[in-house]
Amino acid sequence: MAAKNKKKSNSTSKKQSASKKQVAEKKTTTVQNTKIKSDDTKSQKKKAPVKNSKPNIFVRLARFIKSVKSELKKVSWLSREDLMKNTSVVAGIVAITTLLCWIADSGLGALATLLIDK
Repeated sequence: MAAKNKKKSNSTSKKQSASKKQVAEKKTTTVQNTKIKSDDTKSQKKKAPVKNSKPNIFVRLARFIKSVKSELKKVSWLSREDLMKNTSVVAGIVAITTLLCWIADSGLGALATLLIDK
């Protein structure tokens, strides 16, 4: 019986060592594949030069002025009559508000002098 157990243990150890070899071979092929892939990406990175995509200040300024001009052409401007009418409405409201503030200030100032003098 001991001989049978030795044969079984020898056959199992051979199977284990064979499977270990297969695992080791798989690991080395995987490592080699990753090395090849990393080398490919490095060569691709070297091929594409890095370019400064930001133009100089004068080119950017010229583009900005052109865009401002094109936007001002799109604006719908008021006619002269509408502009005068709206301006007079604003001036009238400002005058009325100024008058009301002056009246309130004068009244509260007079009230304060009456209270303080007593």
